[in-house]
Amino acid sequence: MMTNKLFTYAVALTVIALCFFSCVEKTSTTPANSETVSGFQVAIDHYAINVADLDQSVAFYQEVFGLKEIKDGTEQPHIRWFRLGTSQELHIIEVDSLDKKIPKGVHIALAVGDFDRFRESIEKRNLNYYDWPGSASQISTRPDKVRQLYFQDPDGYWVEVNDGNQFNH
Repeated sequence: MMTNKLFTYAVALTVIALCFFSCVEKTSTTPANSETVSGFQVAIDHYAINVADLDQSVAFYQEVFGLKEIKDGTEQPHIRWFRLGTSQELHIIEVDSLDKKIPKGVHIALAVGDFDRFRESIEKRNLNYYDWPGSASQISTRPDKVRQLYFQDPDGYWVEVNDGNQFNH
């Protein structure tokens, strides 16, 4: 039987692999509708998190990001789905027992169109945020000039928010 820690690492590695393959597809010189060298087109479909309190987590993601709730394809009362970007989804799943410790390196990264306004909005909510090294109320700037900050949701999941290239700065 796989322990919770091993399961968490397996999920993290799967997410990292999906992110890697999604980036490979985006940087490929092949047309968007053609198959990649591996023979498969790959894109991120959804990111799922297990939470202790569904209503609390739903309120957090809706208040902080203004996510739109979409139809839950599972039709289960302990699962809710939200739109991320144009086609990706966040699945929030309430579980009976939640025993995890997730390092900051395992996180979801969301780009926003107005980084400064987003930062002001979380400061007004008194949401603690950090730069990559861990300094409170600070941001990091990567060598490629992308600014980023990190915070944790009510269940301890790390969320990166950045001003990446998705909105054509």
